[in-house]
Amino acid sequence: MKLFPFRNKRIWVFGSWIGRKYDDNSKYLFEFVNAYHHNVRCVWLSRNPEVVKKVRSLGYEAYLGSSLKGLFMALRCGVAIMTNGLDDFCAVPLLGGAKIVALWHGVGGFKKIYNENYSGLKLKVKRTVDAVFNWAGRDISLGTSEYTAERVMEQFDVKRNSIVITGQPRNDLFHENIDREKLVSGINFASFAKVVLYMPTYRVSPNTHKDIVKDILQELSSSEKFMDYLKRENILFLVKLHPLTQFAMESDNRHFQVLGDKQVRSVQHLLMAADCLVTDYSSCSVDYALLKRPVVFYVPDEEDYLSYSSLNDAYGRVVKERAKTVDELIALIESGNMTQTNLLNDLFEDKSIAGTCYSENMYCALCRACRIDE
Repeated sequence: MKLFPFRNKRIWVFGSWIGRKYDDNSKYLFEFVNAYHHNVRCVWLSRNPEVVKKVRSLGYEAYLGSSLKGLFMALRCGVAIMTNGLDDFCAVPLLGGAKIVALWHGVGGFKKIYNENYSGLKLKVKRTVDAVFNWAGRDISLGTSEYTAERVMEQFDVKRNSIVITGQPRNDLFHENIDREKLVSGINFASFAKVVLYMPTYRVSPNTHKDIVKDILQELSSSEKFMDYLKRENILFLVKLHPLTQFAMESDNRHFQVLGDKQVRSVQHLLMAADCLVTDYSSCSVDYALLKRPVVFYVPDEEDYLSYSSLNDAYGRVVKERAKTVDELIALIESGNMTQTNLLNDLFEDKSIAGTCYSENMYCALCRACRIDE
């Protein structure tokens, strides 16, 4: 419903992560359009005063979504671009009549989300509620392949013609030539022969009530065989915990380091610094595969995880080899096998966008949707 008719299609507002962060796909598209397409006025809306301050310090226009100026921009914008939901902008988003664009915070992956976890009567009830109001409602959705488009259609109950295959703006960073020493602070990468990045997804088992990742890290750090392997091959095993992780871990072993948030400029920078990725059920493997480097799946809790969580068919289509023990993990890291990387790209990266600028693709798609002369 067009609640406010006086919208300007050349004003685009951006937000991310429930208004808490200046990050992810919204950030990269925001900076790209600001830099290269001055026919559009880009405004960042946030619920966090520190984020507003940061964005302004970079020379961009930004307001608190709840401020008078922020509310006015929400009412005037023709396009609203989010990563998580409508609450990226404000607790009460005034965006009726604007085109809502969902870039999401990780397209692809293996976990079932939203409508994929419902069926029968529960799905009918959810669709009825969503028809009245849906925090994840959108007019345009980002996709990276026909497979991801199929997933988005099922997850959010949208039509295929509302999904644009553009690639994720945050992954344009992978095309840049950045000195690895500048990607993560406090680490001398040049002193290691190889960097292996471990990025596990957050999970606490309802069966055991244990933080599985904490158990896994304790096993790895106490394994003499694993530590000897890292030292012998001069490998840095770099751990980046999920933001929801509730525990902290320190290590005095130079070959086994756990990163703090302040050391990481962004997850994409961190991915660029690694020669190999170790993960589990996380969508970070989809991003990392674009770098065309080996991906290892380490899932010692797979049986337990599958008893309480749902994965889509991509997991079986991509994960042909998996490690469940320390010995198997070492073997897969050593192998440098690219099979799963290639399978990830085949499934999640459409050939039509391979090697292109994803931000430009999205900008052009939004101009077409809004009938803006580029």
